[in-house]
Amino acid sequence: LNCMIMARASGIFGAPNDQVGVVLFGTEETNNQPNIDHGGYENICEAFELKTANWQTLRILEHQILRSDSEANWLDALIVGNNFLRNGALGKKFTELSIVLISPMLVRADVDESDVEKVIDAINAIGAELHVITNHVLHPAASVGPIFSTSGVFDEQATKSSERCHNERLVKVVLKHLNEGTLSNINWAERKLAFIGPKVVRPTPWNNTLFIGTKVKLSISAYLQISEQKGLGSFKVDNVDGSSTRVEMKTEHFLNDKKIDLFMQDVTVGYMYGSTAVPYDSTIEIEYRSGESRLTCLGFTPSKNVLEEHLSGNGTYVVVAKKGCSASHKKLCALVKAMHELDVAMIVTKVYRKDTRPRLNALLPSYKNEIPCFVMLELIFKDELSSLKFPALLKSKHKPTDEQYDAVSKLIDSMNLMDALEDTNGECREAFGLQNTYNPTLQHVYRTVAHRALHPKQSLPLVDNTLRELIEVPKTLAERSKPILEEVKKLFTLKEIQPKSRNEWLQRVAKISVGADLNSQSSSTTIDSGIFEADDDTGCVSRRKVVSVGTVTPAEDFALLLRRGEKFTTVATQLQNAVFELLFTSMRPPGNKVNAAVMVYRSEAIKLGPYRYNEWITEFKETLLSHNKKQFWEQVIVGERMGLISAHESDMSTVSDEQAASFYKLPTESTVMEKKSDDDFIDPDSLLDDLYQIS
Repeated sequence: LNCMIMARASGIFGAPNDQVGVVLFGTEETNNQPNIDHGGYENICEAFELKTANWQTLRILEHQILRSDSEANWLDALIVGNNFLRNGALGKKFTELSIVLISPMLVRADVDESDVEKVIDAINAIGAELHVITNHVLHPAASVGPIFSTSGVFDEQATKSSERCHNERLVKVVLKHLNEGTLSNINWAERKLAFIGPKVVRPTPWNNTLFIGTKVKLSISAYLQISEQKGLGSFKVDNVDGSSTRVEMKTEHFLNDKKIDLFMQDVTVGYMYGSTAVPYDSTIEIEYRSGESRLTCLGFTPSKNVLEEHLSGNGTYVVVAKKGCSASHKKLCALVKAMHELDVAMIVTKVYRKDTRPRLNALLPSYKNEIPCFVMLELIFKDELSSLKFPALLKSKHKPTDEQYDAVSKLIDSMNLMDALEDTNGECREAFGLQNTYNPTLQHVYRTVAHRALHPKQSLPLVDNTLRELIEVPKTLAERSKPILEEVKKLFTLKEIQPKSRNEWLQRVAKISVGADLNSQSSSTTIDSGIFEADDDTGCVSRRKVVSVGTVTPAEDFALLLRRGEKFTTVATQLQNAVFELLFTSMRPPGNKVNAAVMVYRSEAIKLGPYRYNEWITEFKETLLSHNKKQFWEQVIVGERMGLISAHESDMSTVSDEQAASFYKLPTESTVMEKKSDDDFIDPDSLLDDLYQIS
């Protein structure tokens, strides 16, 4: 009974349009048409007529159907079920008919060969498939796919009664002479039915024309082969009492947790950019007319040029010649063969519908079930590609030893998924195979909905162990890889690296302030106090609260904000703006503020990520030279060696030592003068000198 309930629940989710009827045998009462017509079919009841599955039927099966002491012949039940299916299918159009027989087959079927042949002929007459689910059935380890796609065999080694052995011989004869039929173990079937497969839909082609040049045209049909499973969609409400209730959506508007009345004429369409509302008027949208729907060839390229990171889109299409177009089929076959031999791919422009956005696609030649076709994958445009730079991993100081290589190789072998699972027969099989790995999130949603539909007043179930197996390491794999993991742990010793103290660069900053100024000690104290003491100390009333990097104490502000946990990129941008303001827009001399700020910035960038600093210091060099700040360049940047951060200083850097050394070299004089002439910037420090020269 549980197997039948699971089968019907699976049909509600996966095949909601299928019609299902139920015939029970072994019941106390008798209610079936063959018994009325001919008699002899006792304790068999036609429980539910042929109709689409619903939760009301499942609730009746689970709560109202009770086990009885009556017995019935499984072969008689098969005859009643075949007659029930034939009568229920009259006047209806079905793509296929199936009979699922679930029985332990304990009652002997005393029939002769002629009666068995009549049963076989009756089932073949309506074109039905027979699927038998019972116990003592073995399945090969390689049996994958949904239920009823593979068939098992009876276990000849199991201890059985004489009645059971007789019934098994009859089942073999029936299945042998039927057009379609399978044999499944009851436990194996329940495991298969516990997972809901994707909803079966009729493939709808995208019919269009493939243009190659100005003369070659192919009528094609593109079928969506791989797409993201959406799971449960909207469905009709089914109440416990069986009545249907219309669902009405109600929208309410709240402002500061208070309900308000809002009129649509007061609503402005817009987008949210972070926490900022940006109004948008559709009338300002620039209309782009891409033309008619089409698939146009742009050219051919070697298949190796189509990289995995260049693929985009939400699915994969299979492109074949349009049905009934023999000329297009011949052209496509020749084209696929030629492209396959040359190992090239076709780059095309796809306009799905008239005046929709065009997309780049790659057509790869393939043979699906020996049928020539194209696999169509969407490609990205240039502006959709993010350029990411990472430091090199293979360096001399981090090069693994031969023992480490061997240990990792053994670890990979021990974690081989091809034999990570063992079935009840001790045979090994693949773990996480494509045909057996379902989405655990969607499966849990299915089971939760089914549980709530059958048990409305009970709490929702927890995640089942069968779903946990989809996301956990197999026990066999974990046990055999454990000793090798210990070996890897010994060979790859981890040492905790203490972050360098800021005292190093604090001392360098303090040295900058030491000189003729007799207040050097107070200056150094200011730096220390700004970094190592809390800015919100209640005992220091006179201390200011730092919210961003300012021009008064940029170095101290930068370090303090980092210690608070502010993002490095945000604080670095603020420091760059402060340095620019101190050097180029302030009418007062910057003093040593800029020196300390750049030094602190570089020291932190070495540990937190040098890419942003290297990018900024390159632009900063050009700005200094174009604004006559050569003295600052030589004394601070070159003198204190605050140029590019090389890979020798930080493993995260992509700058070589040669590039870092050449950075301190100045460009030719003509290059500097050319940049200066093209810039309209006026240096405030040189205004008085220019005025003196004019006078």
